[in-house]
Order: sequence, then C-alpha cells, then structure tokens
Amino acid sequence: MNKKFLALMSSVCMIANKVSIYSIPVSAEENADDVKIMSLGDSITDGYWTAGGYRKYLYHELELKGYSNIDMVGMKGSDNASFSYNGETITYDDNYSGYSGYAIQYITGTETRQGILETIQETDMINVCKPDIILLQIGTNDILSNYNEGITDRLKNLVNTILSDMEADDIIYVSTIPDIDVELVSDWFWSYGEIKWNNTTEDFAKIIQDYIDSYNESIYNMVSEMQSEGKPVKFADIHSVVDYKADLYDGVHPNEQGYEKMGKYWSEVIESELSGEIPPVTTETTETTTETTITTTTETTTTDTVTSSEAITETTIITTDTTAETTVTTDSTEPVIPEKDYSISDAVRLSEYLLCKNEITPEDDFDINSDGAINIFDLVRLKRILKNQK
Repeated sequence: MNKKFLALMSSVCMIANKVSIYSIPVSAEENADDVKIMSLGDSITDGYWTAGGYRKYLYHELELKGYSNIDMVGMKGSDNASFSYNGETITYDDNYSGYSGYAIQYITGTETRQGILETIQETDMINVCKPDIILLQIGTNDILSNYNEGITDRLKNLVNTILSDMEADDIIYVSTIPDIDVELVSDWFWSYGEIKWNNTTEDFAKIIQDYIDSYNESIYNMVSEMQSEGKPVKFADIHSVVDYKADLYDGVHPNEQGYEKMGKYWSEVIESELSGEIPPVTTETTETTTETTITTTTETTTTDTVTSSEAITETTIITTDTTAETTVTTDSTEPVIPEKDYSISDAVRLSEYLLCKNEITPEDDFDINSDGAINIFDLVRLKRILKNQK
C-alpha cells in the first residue's frame, strides 16, 4: 500500500513526526502523515468484558515495532487510554468502532440484532473517520442467532458499502471469526430450536462448527472474487490464532490471552501492509486434474466446491506477492486425511508457519486435506481432527 505510509522506525529512521491526536467524535488536529486504522466489528472488536480488547495490544505492538504515526479512528473510544502490561502502564489510542451484539446487518426473526451496515450508513462513519486501513471482523452473532442463510451475501454487501466511501488506495481486511466452545455455551443457541434439542450437545457442537468453518471458507472465496474485480480487499485469519479451548473467556469472547494474540496478529498484518516487505509462504505444487484452476499466493481455496476461478493476489494470512499454481477439483467427497497422530503442538507449529514464524518440512504432513497446498484450511481440518481425538 503506497501513498503517505512511512514507517517511522525510531531505531532506523531519522525522520521526526508526532502522533496524531485526531479522534472521533472529538474534533482535533489531524496529521497528514498519520496512518488511520479502524477496528470495526462486533463485541470481539468492542473488547467484551475487558477494556481495550485486542486493540490495546495492536497499538502497543505497533509502537514496539517503531511506528509512531498510527492513529486509531472510530465512532467510539478516546485518544488516550491505558492498561497494565508486564508490570508497566501502557498508553494507547483507543478510538474504534466495535458494537457488542451486532450482526452484519439488521436482522429480526428468531432474534433481533442491530447491524453494522446500518450503523455505518446512519453515522456516515467512513467519511467521518476517513480510515486508511479497516480491520473488519463480523458474523459471530449471525451464527449465534441462526442467521446462516445468506450470511456471505450480507457480508459482501457490507464490504461493498464500506468500499463505496473509501478512497481508491485505502484497504479493508476482512477476517475470519474464531471458533466457539459450543458445549460450554449451548444455552446461547436457543434460536436453533429443534436442531439443538434433537441432537446431543456434542453433535450440536459439530453442527455449529460446520457453520463456522463454512463461513470462514466463504470469506476467503469472497475476498478472492472481490480482488479479481480489482477491489482493495484483503483476507485476514483471526481464526488461526485464537484457540477455542485456551483463549476464550466465556466460550465466545477471547480472554486476555486471546485478545493479546489477536492484537499481535493484527500488528503483523499492519506491518506487512505498511512495509511492503512480505515474507513468501508458498508451496510450489501442481496437481493434475480436469476441473477448475485457481492461481493464488499461499492460500488455495479448498472448499469442496470451488466458487471462483479468478486469480487472487496479495492474499494470505499475512499478504504475500509470491504465487503458486494449484489445480483443484469440484469434488463432494471428503479429502483424504494423512494417517498420522496429530497433537496440539502440531496445530501450534502449523499456525506459526502460516504466520511466517517458522519452517516446516514435507515429513510434517501438514497438507491435511491433500490438495497440494498448505494453508488455513489445513489448520481448520487439523483442529477438527484434534477435537475428535479428545
């Protein structure tokens, strides 16, 4: 992302700049060199149960990386907030647009939920805040309320609405959502009625997991399609860094450890966006088949039915410019699972690999779904395997 995005690295650069005090809705001075970042979404963005949520860690991590020109913007929060971290008091810019209980758009039926779409339209949020980068995570409440039908169409409409108010060189990252510990919070899913009561808690949890996995995969496909149309949309994968057993406070919202992981992940996404120095994470493999060919960077769609044959560029867990060609088939059968006993440590290693933090070898057998590429969908399937092993 070019334009005014200069990373003010204190240990490297000799350029002085000041942190903007611009915030919404408070009117204040705006610095033209600031990078305006908007955290947008539901209660997980809002930071349900703990002030600052992932946002405080995001801002702090960017400061540690040397960025002093970050301006968090949104319709809520303040220019100055603080939290205690590792024995220190850390200050951060806490402007954001997170709304607890909100769905993608207004929905009513089994439950009534307010919508991010309508909130953006009513407040003219994008034009008021003028974000350069938007971090969007939304959809958990749609699934909680059994509004799964048309969920990706609603998300696409939301993203297009946001894009209509953004400048051409701005960018929006659309993220997957974390898993939910359904067995722990089964009573939250009363909207599923007979589906819930006609299944055991364990079987019902698998039904919800399928909804989450399907939605997350559809986000990737949607981003692929929108990129092929030349739209400034990129994919992010919060799902890959939040473990539903270790990192949730109440079975739905992250605990402090989970929010910290989210903040660090988003900081790496932002750094890769601003620096343009993207480490390649590519598996150069071509499988000969007769169906649809998708050219991707690192991430190859592994859903059972391929929905787009367009090319996806600069879309990975953290964006990359290196491409790999992989041919996949529209097959309704389950991919072959390698015969190996996996453990939690394998999931951690695969997650770190997708975040460009370590290397893996062919002996690791991390191509879980045998599609010739190693990506987030292998991590999704690996988590399913580990869950079934318990």
